[in-house]
Amino acid sequence: MRIIELDQKKEFFNVVVENLDDLWHIYNLISKDDIVYAKTTREIKVRSEAGRPVKGRRVLLTLGLKVVELFFDKNLNRVRIRGVIVDAPEKYEELLGSYHTISIQPNSTLKVFKQKLTNSDIKRIREACEVKTKPIVVVSLDDEEACIAVVRRFKVDVKFEQRIKLPGKLEAEKRGESLKAYFAELSKNLVEIFKVEDGFIIVVGPGFLKDDFSKYLKEKFGLKVYVGFASSGGLSGVNEAIRSGILLNIVRESRLLEEAQLVEKFLTKLARNEGKAIYGIDEVEVAADAGAVEELLIVDEWLREALDEERLRIEKIIHTVENRRGKVHILSGTSEAGEKVLSLGGIIAMLRFPFKRE
Repeated sequence: MRIIELDQKKEFFNVVVENLDDLWHIYNLISKDDIVYAKTTREIKVRSEAGRPVKGRRVLLTLGLKVVELFFDKNLNRVRIRGVIVDAPEKYEELLGSYHTISIQPNSTLKVFKQKLTNSDIKRIREACEVKTKPIVVVSLDDEEACIAVVRRFKVDVKFEQRIKLPGKLEAEKRGESLKAYFAELSKNLVEIFKVEDGFIIVVGPGFLKDDFSKYLKEKFGLKVYVGFASSGGLSGVNEAIRSGILLNIVRESRLLEEAQLVEKFLTKLARNEGKAIYGIDEVEVAADAGAVEELLIVDEWLREALDEERLRIEKIIHTVENRRGKVHILSGTSEAGEKVLSLGGIIAMLRFPFKRE
């Protein structure tokens, strides 16, 4: 996420959404009755000189919506914001009072006027801007060409390209020898690149070649490899993988894995019954005040839907834990790990030392 403007006194922020994680942040930052400004398209019905309506046309414009509800569409990687139009260009003022839905996707810019822009909101926005996502090393291959590229936050860095003509499947022996040489050359370059780039590896392409190469990398080098579809190899396959959203999903999957590991760590401590794992806002609040909380886990959905009084209480707990050098983790409510924490009240904590509420 990139901040354009942030003003807590005037209760608004203006940001650019850059990736899928940012969409999750936006989904949890926006609440009912907030005012959201963003570019969108709307069908405008034009009337003839005689006053009769003619066929409508879609126009691009910036609208301000008073939020009624939000939807996170994880299949299409977007947040849909439905609300009442409260601000529109003067020439389209007839739209005021009608309902509209804005779709927020990576590369969208939006300005949000909050009912209350809290300290935890500010923290979430700043952390989203500071997070350094790991680069993704993409290997795109087919029977005719291959490309290895490092996809970073703002650019694609092509490291290796190769053109090849593999023998057909009817020439099994020749094809087998050529594949060995092909895979050896690709893996040699990939391993050298991966020594420098601490990130994810994904192999894409059409057919079964991508699966064979992925298996080769796992068996020969012990590398963890993701596999995805692209209709062609080479640089065009890399670009297709970026457009399709596969890479964003890998980053998201990695984050969910980290969340799952944190919750399993908590459940293990809870099962030991040593007093170093607690749950529920009352228990956690007392432990935080005592400086006992080492790691605090809160579900974003619970935090977002909390009433004002409870939200202020949660913010105080977060602030207290951070001041005592504890770690705070905000989990996704739609993940399995998040659902487990929700069943325990939406907030859990792992402690530095055994602690019991008096």
